[in-house]
Amino acid sequence: MTIVDPACSRVWDAAELPAWGTAARADLVVALEQNGPWGRVAATQSHLDPTLGAALDAHVAALGGRLLLIRRPGRHAEPAPAGPIGDGSAGGAEPGAGPSSHRCYLARTGPGGWLIRADLTDPATLLTLTQADLASVTAVAGLVDGVIDTVPLLLVCTNGRRDLCCAQRGRLVTGAFTGSHQEQVWETSHTGGHRFAPTAVLLPWGRMLARLDRDLASLALAAADTARLAPALLGPVHDRGPMHLEPADQAADAWLRLNENQVDLDVRMDGLRERVDVMVHQGPALPESCGKAPVPTVHYQPRWRA
Repeated sequence: MTIVDPACSRVWDAAELPAWGTAARADLVVALEQNGPWGRVAATQSHLDPTLGAALDAHVAALGGRLLLIRRPGRHAEPAPAGPIGDGSAGGAEPGAGPSSHRCYLARTGPGGWLIRADLTDPATLLTLTQADLASVTAVAGLVDGVIDTVPLLLVCTNGRRDLCCAQRGRLVTGAFTGSHQEQVWETSHTGGHRFAPTAVLLPWGRMLARLDRDLASLALAAADTARLAPALLGPVHDRGPMHLEPADQAADAWLRLNENQVDLDVRMDGLRERVDVMVHQGPALPESCGKAPVPTVHYQPRWRA
């Protein structure tokens, strides 16, 4: 009888498959603070009103973006919502419960991307955001009464209801920053790729990172202060790629940065497909989530175009 290791990320660590080309696809990241527990689908299974959460998730997706819920590292006590968390019937917090405002970050991903910080008393304000607004960082900042921010963020996935690896391994990273970097390191809901836990998103660029630890997270933040990717994060182990590109181009971008030692995140890697071939390889059958049965895998292997 085959025994499936419940820790999917440990199995993937042992397989040593590259993380290239596995970043979630998004031109925009909207990170909205929501304390308390999160269910498997955090937008509708948290203390955020589920109707609003569903509307926000759909609206951000229609703009080519991804909605994430975030909370500060540490304990997340909050008055109980009207419905239970995690069964799809979670209601909003009772009147008067929770914070009076929600910290929100809006990030335009890719080289030269921007970051806006706002404190929203009504997250429904985000539903008025349009595609035309996204062409102007000042327009977006005005819409949410926010400010253009220059301090990079590291959002580490800790959505344990989605996958245990994220809770167990992600919180080992965020726990190291409980007393420091309090405006830079946040716990986040599902980012995709829990098989690479601890996984994180570096904003505003939307660089997705794999297999972090406390030291690597510190290096990531220190380098990001000057819009750089820490050299230790280059390569197939930790660099999943940039969210603004499609998977094969993400792999080409990450591979080219490694081979050219290009760590400046504001430099656009031009001519990716003219310079790089990206091969798709079949890998071993592995579980993509904790406790799940193994499934066939694929991974990208870039090389110089002949």
